[in-house]
Amino acid sequence: MPAPPQPQKIMLTTTSLRNVVLSNQSDVIYYEVITPKWAQGVTTISRLDPNTRQYDVIGEMKNDLRGNASEVKLYGGALQPVAKFLEKDGIKQSTFHGKDGKRYTWRARHRRLELVREDMPEDKPVAVYHKQKRFAYVLKMSQHPYLEVDPVAMDTLDSLIMSFLLIERQRREGEL
Repeated sequence: MPAPPQPQKIMLTTTSLRNVVLSNQSDVIYYEVITPKWAQGVTTISRLDPNTRQYDVIGEMKNDLRGNASEVKLYGGALQPVAKFLEKDGIKQSTFHGKDGKRYTWRARHRRLELVREDMPEDKPVAVYHKQKRFAYVLKMSQHPYLEVDPVAMDTLDSLIMSFLLIERQRREGEL
């Protein structure tokens, strides 16, 4: 009997959410998030196609003057307010609908972010964000931050990444 598929560990190269690369160890999953200094009003999220080695823009965030995302768009669609894409669902929860049509909920639990899917048990998150660890809490990182994503959520990875960037910004600003 084959072993069940293991979760993907998607590392973040920095703690910045505006300029960061998210990738797994083999770079088959590779996202680049860029907010240029000369155009801080727009954050672009691109995915590297491992076969063609070309970047595909999967989404954009329109930032307000404070740098907070106010509108988002996926796959070249129309801009929509962040509150419509990522709906508040309680005090420490926000939901979105993935590419697969299922409803996903980000929640803050045990000082970390967890993503659960509507048709799966509450105690088995499909993605978990692990924050960075530092030597003596102030020095160089001993462990980079990473997302641990279950194989069942891989079909909606683009919207998962977009929603993660939004929800983690909110968490860091104390809005979650």
